[in-house]
Amino acid sequence: MDNKILIVAKREYLERVRTRAFVLMTLLVPILMSAAMLFPLYMSAKSGPSSSVRRIRILDATGAGVGDRIAQNIRSDSAIADTVQGPFVVAVSPADLPAAEKAAEQEVMKPKSLQGYLVVDDSTITGKRAKYFGRNAATISDMDRLETAVRQSVLTVRLEREGVRPAVINDVAKNRLELSREKLTEKGRGGSGLTGLFAGIIVGVLLLMSIIVNGQMVMRGVLEEKTTRVAEVVISSIKPESLLAGKVIGVGGAGLTQMIAWLVLGGYFQSFFAPIVLKAAGAGAAVATSGPSTVASGFAGMAWSVLGVSIAYFLVGFVFYATLYAAVGSMVNSDQEAQQAQTPVMLLLMSGWIFVNPVIINPNSTLAVVLSWLPWASPVIMPIRMGLTSVSPASVAGSLLLALLGSIGAVWLAGRIYRVGMLMYGKKPSFAELAKWIRYA
Repeated sequence: MDNKILIVAKREYLERVRTRAFVLMTLLVPILMSAAMLFPLYMSAKSGPSSSVRRIRILDATGAGVGDRIAQNIRSDSAIADTVQGPFVVAVSPADLPAAEKAAEQEVMKPKSLQGYLVVDDSTITGKRAKYFGRNAATISDMDRLETAVRQSVLTVRLEREGVRPAVINDVAKNRLELSREKLTEKGRGGSGLTGLFAGIIVGVLLLMSIIVNGQMVMRGVLEEKTTRVAEVVISSIKPESLLAGKVIGVGGAGLTQMIAWLVLGGYFQSFFAPIVLKAAGAGAAVATSGPSTVASGFAGMAWSVLGVSIAYFLVGFVFYATLYAAVGSMVNSDQEAQQAQTPVMLLLMSGWIFVNPVIINPNSTLAVVLSWLPWASPVIMPIRMGLTSVSPASVAGSLLLALLGSIGAVWLAGRIYRVGMLMYGKKPSFAELAKWIRYA
């Protein structure tokens, strides 16, 4: 490699990693991402059915004691405060049910009274429906708890009618199966499915952020050198292609350093703070132990192959977009023109990201496979797919090769624009003029 390229790369690298903004972003991004993942974990552990689910009236028209069973089921929930009385069960006949509903409705409409009323009848026992009317009808946690209580109580009554022993009924009604998920590939077990989901998404987001941020740094650096006429002096002693290569290598090295720091610090912050957050939320010991292993340690559970491939995709993806950003910076004369001219590059980068949701839902779909082979989308899509599903080494190698060829093509294109654009001043060139630059440079 040309010694002048290394000199430019070293200057660009040190100029960025020594700034306060670089250090601040390196620390702030993993903190914010960890907080974004741990806050839902905290709310999930903290949230639960409120005491409002006890302050209801149950109108039981079944004649089978379903209302009493529902009330007992709700009272047995340790997550609901014992200081609140209820639920209150009123056994009514089907003929008296309309009048009982009207009376309960009037009671709920009074301030500081009942939260709502539940109606169970013969259709509830057959598994068709139960009706609830109340102030907390839109509270998801309360409604989930109430629905569970109704379902378990109906199940108990129906099993009793079939002659099942009470001990078996009680065990079946309260049984809550926990399904553990673990990836299994040609190489064996590869971590939990939930870990792969988080790992793939996080790596994809970090790659996208790093490419955008550092690519725009290249564009602004080129634009600044052009507008201050520094480029004229520099180009007199170094070829434009070497100057462009040094910039891309230097800024790319800074971006790679920052991305690795994000991954390491993010994994550490989540592993360290997850038990603290769960304890603060009042989660049980089992949850406090399993929570970090499934959510907070997403980085730790990620296969090294995914990390290695992600770094490789970052390098080729950054070269692809950084050279295009440099071309944009060389052909404009102001920051306002640069914001407009970078739109096609930004649209190209986001064209893959807008399909992330379908890729997450089905990482083996035709759309996901095609996107993971496109040079401008694969740096973001392929690491996400590798975190979610098993991708053959041949597919990864082929996708990386295409991405590398795309980067070489982008370097060739951007180099020809950069060579002419750095010495051209005045109005922004048209597409026809750009074509001439590329043809004759």
